[in-house]
Order: sequence, then structure tokens, then C-alpha cells
Amino acid sequence: MMKFSNACLLRITITSSVVLSVLGHGRLVYPEGPERMTTPCHGECVVGNLVDSNVVDPYNFNWFTSGTAPGCTANGQNTPIGGKFCEEVMQPTLKSLDQLSNPTFYRDGDCENSIAMYLYKNDTKECAKDMQYRQTEVYKGNISASIYASNPWFVPGTAPLVDSCGVLGGWKYSNARDYIAGPGDGFYLESHGEGGVVNGAMPPKNMDPPAGTLGSTVLSWEVNMRMQNAQGDSVAAYPTVWTSGETVEGSYSLYANHGGGHQYRLCPLDNLINNTFDETCFQAMVMEFASDNSLFIATSDDGTTTVNITFDAMDINDNNTDGVMPKGSTWRKLGIPPCINAFTGNCTGPQFTDHAPPGYYGSYFDVAVKSPDFEAVTNRWKVVDELKVPEGLNGDYVVSWRWDSEQTPQVWTQCAIVTIVDPENMLGDGDSGDNDKDNDKCESLNDIVCGSQDFILFCDALKAAKLDSSFDKETWTFFIPNDDAFEKAGEILEPLSNDTVNNILMFHAVPGKILNSDDLKCGEKIEMFNGDSSRTKCINSAMYQNGAGNTQFLSSPQIIQTDIKFCNGVAHVVDGVMFPKFS
Repeated sequence: MMKFSNACLLRITITSSVVLSVLGHGRLVYPEGPERMTTPCHGECVVGNLVDSNVVDPYNFNWFTSGTAPGCTANGQNTPIGGKFCEEVMQPTLKSLDQLSNPTFYRDGDCENSIAMYLYKNDTKECAKDMQYRQTEVYKGNISASIYASNPWFVPGTAPLVDSCGVLGGWKYSNARDYIAGPGDGFYLESHGEGGVVNGAMPPKNMDPPAGTLGSTVLSWEVNMRMQNAQGDSVAAYPTVWTSGETVEGSYSLYANHGGGHQYRLCPLDNLINNTFDETCFQAMVMEFASDNSLFIATSDDGTTTVNITFDAMDINDNNTDGVMPKGSTWRKLGIPPCINAFTGNCTGPQFTDHAPPGYYGSYFDVAVKSPDFEAVTNRWKVVDELKVPEGLNGDYVVSWRWDSEQTPQVWTQCAIVTIVDPENMLGDGDSGDNDKDNDKCESLNDIVCGSQDFILFCDALKAAKLDSSFDKETWTFFIPNDDAFEKAGEILEPLSNDTVNNILMFHAVPGKILNSDDLKCGEKIEMFNGDSSRTKCINSAMYQNGAGNTQFLSSPQIIQTDIKFCNGVAHVVDGVMFPKFS
């Protein structure tokens, strides 16, 4: 569990204005997931049978569940458009045309193109008759007449997933060729123009992790590697740090624009560790959108922002549908319109113009099916949403971005790990510059420590040693262990004599000096109140305060909150008890 003062948070540089790389079908841009999830090919995969020969590393960000629909069991099948995915498929709960990304799926003459072969076995008359009827019904408000009505977006949040962080390639197939267009006759149908693709290419030989890997498996690998690399010390906070109750940014981008809508959800990282990591966890903690707008941002190759457009978002919830999952949550329609005539292979206009950035529409996979403005920013754009971090959260959490597709029986998911800190659990005011309150009356160390719920054991220890008023004069720097730190060290502290415990307490104080966090230098020793020295250690962005006894018995305590001012000094919070050298 990580805790930081405001200044510590400011020192952690977080930016979502990144240069965007080649995308998969859909990806979570920010917060960014582990490298093994965002670039499984590491820029080195060469694939020869791509739908788009201009794309390198097609499996980047292809984390999804393929072959899934509301009310059905996910099966990995590449089901043709227009039919029921299963007999138990749920009726759409969307109620209006503006909730659809593809309200127009047929125009006169479309059956002269591949749509007749793809859906009607080249019977152009049957194609025109049925498609005209369906399109007319949808325009009347009969959403269930859409050729896409069995797909996940029509009942948001109900299509089952294999993994809440996706599956690389969409499913664990037994044959690498199945990843092109699905199992069975998928490859034959796609190669003869009668079916669509799943990934459009076999997984490359040197891809690591391999196709079929669960996203949660990659997260577990990341957690374990961070633990291992810490070599016994406390694991540092994750690069993205949020504060509970604040407004933050989430962003996504698309490669193949299948339409539909999305959510951002949270689940404690502990659930991943204790094997209770599933959709039930994420559905219990959906992040609310903090505004009614989204932002379209495009960048140049060097990361400079070239396009910045705010547009009205289209939110979907129980109030404007016949129900979403989880109940009471809000989904948001994708902010990029597909082309109005995608079946013809030519893009003459957007499917919708409201709730979208003007001039930007289409899909990535072909120059012919995107607008000129969109073509100009290919691979360098994102849509940004403002999100509310729920109140009261403290610790490490997994963020799952879930996109329910409208055109295909697929749900795209990708995850990242963030550290969330709760200001209510912070000690004192942290970096306020001064603690003047109530007519310039400052707080003593004892007032700050004993007034916090997270430092009860340290407060009790000071009182038991009759040291609680010993630090009201002169100047001091204190390293204060929180209650979790004392509990971890309980077996070592319990058998010790009172004199030894007092010596340990005095090893947490520096007399005659006020050492702010900027004054702590990596590798330098500090003489403590008991006469022994502690050493400041740095590992990546994390800082530790280490005693010789920590090397003998426990890991080095990490400094997790800095620069808490009291009347005559400054304090820093550590997540472990600092031990001097034991005889």
C-alpha cells in the first residue's frame, strides 16, 4: 500500500501526450499497460499475410475475447454478420439511432459488392430485399433489425469475457492459422471473400508472450518481476499515481473501428494475487465520467500536439436504454464515427456527426476507408476522457478498459496497474510550506502522529518509552513507520527489552537538522539520535532509508510520504521499521 505527500506526487512525472505507435484493433493509451502487453512483438515481428501490408507488428494491443455475444457463451468462433450468435442471444437494450455507431449499414447498390457474397451467397436480389427491409426498420427505431444486433454493444456490458484484461489474439486456438480468421472454415471463407478476419495474420514465431496468453497472466508476470527486481526491498509505486476523489485522464485509440462503446473499470491488485480477479470485481468499481465531453488529440512524430478538439460525448446508461451492465453504470459511445459505406471499400462520409470531432472518421486498416484528415494523423491520435477516481481508495489497482464492439462478436480489453493514494490516510499536511493553523499555532510531532489513524502504534510506542514530549524542543528530522510497518516487524520487536526498543525508536530521529526530501542524497549516511548511522538508498524512482539491522532481518523501509512539517522539524513516512545494527 503506497502513500505519498503532494510534493512526492508532483515529482512523479506523468504524461499522456505520448507519441502513439502502430495500433492493434483497439488499445488503452493511458494509463499505459506493461510493455509485454503493449508491444508483444517488441518491434521485431515480420508478418507476410497481413490485410494491410503497411502495418508492422499487427498483434500489438490485440487483447480481446473473440466469439462472444450477450446471453451466449464465448467460444472463439468468427460468426458471420447478420445471424444469431446463439439461440439464447439477448434482445438489444439500446433504444435510439444515436446510440449506434453504424445506424446506416445498407445503401442502394451495396449488394452489387462483396456484401452479397459475404452474407447472401451471391444472391443479389435476396440481399437487396432483406437489407432494404432491415435498414428501413432500423430507421423507424427497430434497433433489433440491425444486421449487427447480436453483437456486444447492443446490450452493453453483458457479453462474457475469457479474461478482463483480454487474450492475445482473442482466443487460445490450437492452430496458429486459426488466428487469421477463426477456427474451422474461417480461413477458407476469408480467403474466398466470404468471411472476415479475426487478427488478419498468424502470430509471429518470435512473439513473446505467445498468442493465447491471458492479459492477467502478463500482469502477474509484471508484479512478480517488480518484486524480484526489488531484491528484498519494498516494491516502488507504479509509474501512474492517482489520488482518490480527483479527476484524471483515460484515453484510447483504435485501428479497426468496429463502433460500439467503452468503460474504464477498477479492481484491487490484491484480487489478481489471490485469484479473485474477474468481471465481478471490475463491475463493482466502474469509473464515472467526470464531464460530458471527450477530447480528440493528434500529435506529430516528435509528440507535439497538432490537433486538439473538444466534442460532446454520447453517454449510455439505464436512463436512456432498457438496461446496461453493471446496473447504474455509464458507458460512452466511441467518439470516432465509422464510414457510412464501409462495405463498398470507399469512404464518402461519417456514420454520424454529433458526438464526434468534425472531419475525423473511418478506420485505420485501409486508406480508402478513412477521411483525409484522419489519414493525416494515422497512428498518432487518441480520444481522452475525464474520469473520477472513487473516494476512499488506497493502494495498487488494475484499470481495465473495456470496448464492446458493435460490428463484430468481440470485446476488446486492456489493462494497466496504477497506484491510488487517499489524502485522508496521509500524515499531516505534507509539503504545505508551513503548518500555521488557528491563529498561527503550529502542530507538534506528537499532535500530528497521535492524531492520525495510521500511526497509532508509533504513537503508543513513543508514550510507552516516555518520549512523546522529548521532541518538542530543538530541531528534528523523523522517519515515522506506519502501523503496517510495526505489524510486519512484530515478531522481531516483541521479545526485545524496553531499552532496545527505545534505541530503535531513537534510530528514527535525526537531531539538530531539518532534512527535507530534497536533502536526502542517494548513498549518503545520516547520523541518527542513538549514535548509529542510516543510509539513503535509491532504486529507480524509489527512495529507502536503511539501517544495518534491516540488512540482517528485514527489507529496507521505503520512504512513501515526504516533508510533513511540524513546529520544530520535518517528518517522512516509511513502510518499515528501521533497525540499527544488532549485537
